[in-house]
Amino acid sequence: MGKMTITLDDVACLLDIPIEGIMLRHPKKVSRADGVELMVRHLGVTHAVAVKNCNDEYDVYISYKALRKYYEDYLDAATKLSAAQTPEDVHERGRVRTACEKCYPLYLVGCLLFADKSNKHIELIYLTTMEDYAGMCNYSWAGMTLAYLYHCLSEVSLFGGKAIEGNITPLMVINCHF
Repeated sequence: MGKMTITLDDVACLLDIPIEGIMLRHPKKVSRADGVELMVRHLGVTHAVAVKNCNDEYDVYISYKALRKYYEDYLDAATKLSAAQTPEDVHERGRVRTACEKCYPLYLVGCLLFADKSNKHIELIYLTTMEDYAGMCNYSWAGMTLAYLYHCLSEVSLFGGKAIEGNITPLMVINCHF
């Protein structure tokens, strides 16, 4: 008897979820240097702060606690600069708002779509999807979430697997749907 497996395309067809757009393609592990560069470029932190946050050589991530603090600090700074008059203040307000606008979606992506077992941090590679806000809609977020869930299910089904990571809401929807 042959083996059979359910593919991502099968799940998408059964649930009528369109898998259209760009899927995130990234290496399994991101180097510390790349993680530091992503934090400096996208989250607006200094190089020293980024190095402190990226304490692993590989598997670079940021904790939800640190991300929330950056978001709150940037939001407070943007509020204080809301009545900026000088060109320097206007430029700083724009920089702070951009960093704030990248912290929040990264937090949501980590908590809602690509949560891990620890539920304490998000990989920094997802910042690459936020390079351009207009381009964010070109990604297949539903497809990436299903692919991540599919990967998580395959990991937990291995011998010794004890707990599933990831957002299991789609599993609940599948269970209710059928």
